Amino acid sequence: MNNKKIIIYIVEIVAGIIIELLALSGLVSDPSVMSSIGSAILAVGLVMLFREMRMERVPELKKRVETASRDERYAFISMKAKEAAFGIYTIIAGVLCLVCLALGYREEGIFAAMSISLLAILYAIMFHVMARKY
Repeated sequence: MNNKKIIIYIVEIVAGIIIELLALSGLVSDPSVMSSIGSAILAVGLVMLFREMRMERVPELKKRVETASRDERYAFISMKAKEAAFGIYTIIAGVLCLVCLALGYREEGIFAAMSISLLAILYAIMFHVMARKY
């Protein structure tokens, strides 16, 4: 069993529970948002923990997942999916930015524009890091 992954998933579960408790106690400024974040972190931790435990119980599944993760086709599909998600997000955030600014929601429009800028900056940085590495 991969103890490092198990520990990470347990930490995620505990973090989700703590955030949920903070939201329920009313100690945070926006409990509904914090509750949603806590629930999401808790759910991800639980799903990943159950997935890891299932893979340990079913050796054939573990072997298939490990083989797929080393497969070139899998890597290509993953790269294409990330590329598509990057493009789709950029278009959605750009449209959202324009709509928000047109409707007078200046802060939300600026936030959407900044998220596109951050994504573009991260892409440029990672491109240069990867170009040096490969």
